[in-house]
Amino acid sequence: MLSAIPYAFAALFVIGSWVTGLAYFDFFTPDDVKAWRRLANLRGYATPRGRIEKLATSSTFVRRVQEELDLTRLLAIVGRDETPLGFLGRCAAISLGGASGGLVFEFIYKGLFGDWILGVGPWIVFLFGILVFFAVVSNLRNATKKVQDDAGRALGDMLMLVAIMTDGRGLQLEDSVRILSRCVDTESLETIVDKRGWQRLIKEPYTSTIDLFRMIGDEYRIPQFLQIADAASNANVGFSERETYTRLAKAVYAHRLADARQKAARAKILVTIPVAGMLIPLLVLLGAPTFASITNGLTGGH
Repeated sequence: MLSAIPYAFAALFVIGSWVTGLAYFDFFTPDDVKAWRRLANLRGYATPRGRIEKLATSSTFVRRVQEELDLTRLLAIVGRDETPLGFLGRCAAISLGGASGGLVFEFIYKGLFGDWILGVGPWIVFLFGILVFFAVVSNLRNATKKVQDDAGRALGDMLMLVAIMTDGRGLQLEDSVRILSRCVDTESLETIVDKRGWQRLIKEPYTSTIDLFRMIGDEYRIPQFLQIADAASNANVGFSERETYTRLAKAVYAHRLADARQKAARAKILVTIPVAGMLIPLLVLLGAPTFASITNGLTGGH
């Protein structure tokens, strides 16, 4: 019984840390107070930072983690109204919550059955908390990749319409892309272009739409913006806008066709290997009697 006291204190520490994290991130704050704080931020009034926030901001380790994970870029691409420090704090709170829940379950299991789960000590719950942290970060990266793919695909699909609107209707490239982004079933491209989400990552002034699209392509890592910026540069030196954007659309579709063929070839290989593996035991069964007869004939056996 006395041997379980240190683990009980560890459980209380983890649970206390989790509750502290929830309190720090306004989990227990009323909704009207949160609304007033958001209104103050929109009005430009500075809100006082707490001691924990000041300590985390001045920490070199925390800054290095933010830079290594590239949280500023990821959160901006996904479009979350959350700071990198707030995201790290939320990940830590979720990890501590998972670890504390696992630790409580470990002690309950220990009290009922007299042994730890799988015969391993309670330290494994801290490993579970670390895995939860990386799972949250991985989920953010997957969401970012989805936004990039959806925005790039939407921009490639509208190139034919962009060619018609810029050449036949006389609209500017930026206006055409902004108008067409509202017609896409996903909001990835609309958030970046029409809702001016690019302002979260692009702080430098731009002189033209070409410069803006190149900055978006570099910061958001969407190659389609770079391609359409290069096409717009050709259109500015005398090439027909309809012909330029039509050729770009054909190039995008050809690239997609090549990727589809490559994926189909890989899928064919992945299907062929298991089938071949299933045939090996059948060949062994069919060839075993013949091999045994040949062996007996060579050795003179009966």
